[in-house]
Amino acid sequence: MTTGRDTIPRRNVLRVVGAGSIAALAGCSGTDDGESTEEPAPEPEAVDVSEDATWRTASLTDVTSDEEFRVEDAERPVIVHTFSTGCAVCRSQDREFGALYPNADVEIVDLTIYSNDDPETLRSYANEEGYEWRFGTATDEVTSDLISDFGREVTSSANSPVIVVCPNDGVYRLEKKVDAEHLESILADVCGPVDSSGSDETTGSGDSGNSSDAGNSSDSDDAGDATDSDDSSA
Repeated sequence: MTTGRDTIPRRNVLRVVGAGSIAALAGCSGTDDGESTEEPAPEPEAVDVSEDATWRTASLTDVTSDEEFRVEDAERPVIVHTFSTGCAVCRSQDREFGALYPNADVEIVDLTIYSNDDPETLRSYANEEGYEWRFGTATDEVTSDLISDFGREVTSSANSPVIVVCPNDGVYRLEKKVDAEHLESILADVCGPVDSSGSDETTGSGDSGNSSDAGNSSDSDDAGDATDSDDSSA
């Protein structure tokens, strides 16, 4: 004879067993063949953007330094990220930027779209986290133009895209969050290598090399055998 304490309604037992079976199946699915259940890394999507787009040409203020800047003036790839300091996904993305920034020739611009993120709040956030890139406020005109080019998502901090602007004027968007290693690979793929002066190596360094060769050839012709002798001894 069982007591009331030991009696469990049959339907509850079946419910628990069924839930356990489903959980076990869910845990096993996709693992037998070694496949990962993680979502694939976001890939860049090219966006047709005018060179005189307001968000590229507008004068913005870096609240951490009070310096004015424009996205279009950068001589290296620029990452533009609309965010709010209270957005957990944004903070996670910024941590990836923090891992990327010291090792990549890139500029990062965090533009707040949240009215409560005043300059002091932005400065405190950047200083507390040790971030050294640019932080500013997206004006109404800049926000409106970003919406025109990238959609309404730019005004939703958790869903806003990561925007990559290359020195060759190519513009791309990625769904966040993008980890530092993948983002560095994307920058190399879509923007190409950038030399220390900020210009594209495939064009800048090539032109410089040709100019240098031409100059050396001219000097050699004008100087004659004496110069050749000096060069060879050096």
